[in-house]
Amino acid sequence: MAGRCARVLQAVDTEFTADSVEWCPLEGCRHLLACGTYQLRRPDAASGSKGGLEVEEPHVRLGRLYLYSFNEDNSTSSLAEVQRRDTAAILDMKWCHIPVAGSALLGLADASGSIQLLRLGVSEKSSSLLQPVSSVILEEQCLALSLDWSTGKSGRASDQPLKIISSNSKGQLHFLKVNESGPGLQHVASWQAHHFEAWIAAFNYWQTEVVYSGGDDGLLKGWDTRMPAVSILTSNRHSMGVCSIQSSPHREHILATGSYDEHVLLWDTRSMKQPWADVPVQGGVWRLKWHPFHHHLLLVACMHSGFRILSCQKTTGGMELALLEAGSGGHGIPHAAQLTGIWGRLVLAPRPFPAAYSLLLLSSQRSGSQTGRLGLWPKACKYITSNLPSSYGR
Repeated sequence: MAGRCARVLQAVDTEFTADSVEWCPLEGCRHLLACGTYQLRRPDAASGSKGGLEVEEPHVRLGRLYLYSFNEDNSTSSLAEVQRRDTAAILDMKWCHIPVAGSALLGLADASGSIQLLRLGVSEKSSSLLQPVSSVILEEQCLALSLDWSTGKSGRASDQPLKIISSNSKGQLHFLKVNESGPGLQHVASWQAHHFEAWIAAFNYWQTEVVYSGGDDGLLKGWDTRMPAVSILTSNRHSMGVCSIQSSPHREHILATGSYDEHVLLWDTRSMKQPWADVPVQGGVWRLKWHPFHHHLLLVACMHSGFRILSCQKTTGGMELALLEAGSGGHGIPHAAQLTGIWGRLVLAPRPFPAAYSLLLLSSQRSGSQTGRLGLWPKACKYITSNLPSSYGR
């Protein structure tokens, strides 16, 4: 059944490689989509000489943040750009799951080694705009690779502090708190977590003192932020770099991880010696996202092989993962695409498609040219609807 249910609705040229995308999760703002991009600019020629040797300028990592608005009444151009901001290259980006001081907040991890906060406001023309409110440089001469908010589970206690965990290219984790009245960022702690790049950091949404990290050393680690220098968990169950982790916001004790080894693992956080389930997905797992409404559905954005939709179901022995849907070149996305996926969380009428199953994928495409050289295809933001059978929602 793979490839039968999804179709491309719209392609938007983002100029730079689109590598992060997030629908705003808050009521009244769910029609808004943030898209982050990354591009490495190589110097055209040597910039000078030193001691008779030519010296090249360092590569520059360029980025751009887009804000789009979804309009279901416009069938030919559903996504309309409302804002763009040039930035350092964006490696990761996530909305806070709750309003902060009455506004939506977007967090960015960028190539300058910084975490930025942007607040969603309204312009004089009554359109939505993202405005920077706070930033902190985590580490010089490195890339901020990921971030996560502590607010993933609904029902956050009013006295619970608002927290961010981030990772960088030096293998470090950075623990931040957010002053909600500002809002502003406060650095709390940093520690060395991995020998190489720490690709991903994520909260346990049910016990937010605990965070997880994945690195290019192939290790999945767990940490207690109250004593962050000592890991409480180390697993080498993945055979290559761990680059995606997400705690289930719906079911306690469930954690999904993905790796360059092309496997998705499902864990019971109470016993991490062996995973509950192991599913090969035929592509390095760049991002994992649990469905916002259907608690058992997990979206997998794969490198080189499109996307997968997995079903997480209870069994007598625990939990299992099953492949429900796979999409690749049949949707205009070539096998060479590196994808980032996010379930759409829109409040829409039933037409033109069921909102609960909308999803968005970003692709940067490369393909061999007729001369056999690698050519860079135009980057595009692919808005895809997956009209899944009704049994998927059970």
